Amino acid sequence: MFKLRHCVVAAIALCSLVPALVAAEEAKPATEPLRFGAPVTVKKPVNLARLAKKPAKFAGQSVRMEGTVKAVCQGRGCWVEVESPRGGSFMARSLDESVLVPKDCQGRRIVVQGVVMLMPQQTAEEHKQGAEVEGHACPQPKFVVSTQGVELAAAK
Repeated sequence: MFKLRHCVVAAIALCSLVPALVAAEEAKPATEPLRFGAPVTVKKPVNLARLAKKPAKFAGQSVRMEGTVKAVCQGRGCWVEVESPRGGSFMARSLDESVLVPKDCQGRRIVVQGVVMLMPQQTAEEHKQGAEVEGHACPQPKFVVSTQGVELAAAK
């Protein structure tokens, strides 16, 4: 009987702690980045100023871009411009729209992995039709990083 009483008291004490532990876990700020697409595996980031200056030199290479979201597609989240604190910025775009980022991520820290590619240029008519369909116009730079994977800092 004595052991049973101790077990009941321990069980009651444990049950009263569970809600407090759950509340404490929910109150913690999200520190894990949000992940989209394939895992980011390239370890060394590319110098964005160099990439922006001579993108043809990097064509076909897998790169890691790190920085802050300078701008983001407000239609579907298919492109993001990454700005480095050391200078320079470059656009990453999900050409097949398989990796979309939140439209409210401007100003957040981001890591993008992808392949530097010459963008297929659209005619003015194709670009106009695309804007009408999606309700927005996407920039058409000559080179982009074709997005494979993204790590986005959680919102504050």
